[in-house]
Amino acid sequence: MTTEVGSNTTPPSLIQRLLGGHGDERGRDLVLRWLMTNAAFVGLVLLIIISTLLSPYFLTEQNLFNVLRQWTMVGLIAVGLTFVIMSGGIDLSGGAILACATVIGALTMPMFGAAGAIVAVLLVGAAFGYLNGAVITWGRVTPFVATLGTMTIARGIALMLSDGRTVITETPEWFQFWFGRGFIGPVPAPVIIAATFFIVAGVMLRMTRYGRLVAMVGDNEVAAYRCGVNVPRVKRSVYVIHGVGAALAGLLFLGRLGVGEPSAGALFELNGIAAVVIGGTPFTGGAGGVGLTFIGLMVIGLTYNILNLLSVSPYAQDIARGVIIVVAVMFSVRSIRAKR
Repeated sequence: MTTEVGSNTTPPSLIQRLLGGHGDERGRDLVLRWLMTNAAFVGLVLLIIISTLLSPYFLTEQNLFNVLRQWTMVGLIAVGLTFVIMSGGIDLSGGAILACATVIGALTMPMFGAAGAIVAVLLVGAAFGYLNGAVITWGRVTPFVATLGTMTIARGIALMLSDGRTVITETPEWFQFWFGRGFIGPVPAPVIIAATFFIVAGVMLRMTRYGRLVAMVGDNEVAAYRCGVNVPRVKRSVYVIHGVGAALAGLLFLGRLGVGEPSAGALFELNGIAAVVIGGTPFTGGAGGVGLTFIGLMVIGLTYNILNLLSVSPYAQDIARGVIIVVAVMFSVRSIRAKR
């Protein structure tokens, strides 16, 4: 009897076909494209695995919720920045709006109560956001310059109202619970507030016509205008959302510390931008999402956390964040080119 040559050859596995071990270049390209598109998620998974091996305290309930609580304020600003950057803009005023919100909240709390202070703070945040949008759309000023000016104005108002000093105020227990020190089970109450904001924003971007309009304006403003989209209105709205998010972050600051601090929020806007970019939302606009921003926020937060657990110098932590941002932008650019 004759035996066919190669009849007992083991067929290639799925992994081998994907990696192109048998000449399947298409499978290899698909894997590489998926890795580039989901680089932030892959990086987050690797970061969690490595951090768990480096420190026994990392993957504990207390530590993880502590990280979430520490980054709620930056996260709220980052959510607003997701809308802004997806529309093709940028906003540098988030930290200053937060500081102004803490001062106004501390000053209005004795006069109007906690509920009145919350309304006043959110209205101030929306007003600053609308100012940004109006200067950009009506004044034809570039977003970088417009929001840089608003950042200076908001910080100046906070310093003027507080006379450059910390404003101490008394807050009711329910305000302290929800906006500062409360827990529902193991979950800090501020984390629940921030998570609610994330979810609502995510639904707006993914499941509503408004979210599609934001992406359309960021992808091609001229085409959006020709399709009948009110581009200036959409632009103004995203800056209002960012202002409200920054003001809400100011309420969390006030609830946690019980003071209005004119110097609060320094560099929060840069951390927020870093979270958006690391997550994978391109600076060119037209794409992105709140889920990606959350991944980017966790990459930054957990990186700082594990470096703290390992007693690494804070200066080295800043270097690590800079490296992460540069690498994330590189992957973002490669991902955009791959999609094209």
